[in-house]
Amino acid sequence: VADPRFQRRFRDHHHGKPPLLGFFFEDYRSCPFVPVLDRPDRIPRDRFSMSRREDNRIVDCRHGLVLFLSGRPPRSPSVWDPVARKQRCLTLPPELDNDRMYFFNRAVLRPARGQGPRSSQFQVALVAYDDRGEARASAWVYSSETGIWSKSKSLQLQSSVPMDQSSTLIGNSLYWLHTYAPHVLQDHRQYFVLEFDLNNQSLAVTELPAHIEPGYHTLRIMPAEDGGLGFIHLSLFNAQLWKRKPDSDGSAVWVLDRAIEFGELGSTCKGDSLTLVGFAEESNAILVSTASGVFVVYLQSMEFKKLSNTVFFFPHYPYECCYAAGTGIVDVHGRDEC
Repeated sequence: VADPRFQRRFRDHHHGKPPLLGFFFEDYRSCPFVPVLDRPDRIPRDRFSMSRREDNRIVDCRHGLVLFLSGRPPRSPSVWDPVARKQRCLTLPPELDNDRMYFFNRAVLRPARGQGPRSSQFQVALVAYDDRGEARASAWVYSSETGIWSKSKSLQLQSSVPMDQSSTLIGNSLYWLHTYAPHVLQDHRQYFVLEFDLNNQSLAVTELPAHIEPGYHTLRIMPAEDGGLGFIHLSLFNAQLWKRKPDSDGSAVWVLDRAIEFGELGSTCKGDSLTLVGFAEESNAILVSTASGVFVVYLQSMEFKKLSNTVFFFPHYPYECCYAAGTGIVDVHGRDEC
């Protein structure tokens, strides 16, 4: 993967844009990698294998980095760079590393893209609340450059259930999908988006349209075509792309941006519906599971490709990376051994 010829071929073929190398999926026992490129660029499955603690789960993947987090103390988040074969384990501050803190959203990212010293730095964001009192959520951000965890202002949240999905990065904000707990809205189920603004270090909530049909495997936050906040809603072999847009009085509202039919994909695979299992941010592509296996669908061109014959409904974490020698991850404050 670090071979200069491999890197040069990738840069030429993908015009500098990180390609989809494959995906990881979490089956609660292991974290296998499924390569998707054709030869000669196909990466061997074992090349991106790693040993991990039994209770560690993959929770996010972005910018060539994979984030793991344990479900119980001691909770030591670990950031893994499969290409550079480097791993860093982080130490949580005492206020976070206890069994009273409920972590419901997590993310990993590089603070700046491209070449230069900052390309080796990374950030980890955790959103949590203390279950002893009111459900006031706060976000903590770790910077590998400073080795410090910073805390955002808290936000009062109604009782909710986070969807078991990775984060979505749009601009300089991270987004996660939630649904209100059953006792909050007894007559129907409604979803909302939790936003963490990395610039302002603040949390905010945006509700989805009330008429959106419930379904964990049919909804996903994604950038709209204009680069703003949007989401996709699947129904059988159809989809709707929604986006936020200012109305006449300047308030932001949800509007239907585009309707999609997956007719050609439907005639190719078995089954009567698509199950949304992942989203590749750099490629603007969704990963869907069918009775015939897992497919990637590029939403701009509507081209699709079969990635795997195996049918899995666990969350899939697309791995997109255009490796440049000398980057990897740098964190003089973290530990190499987890």
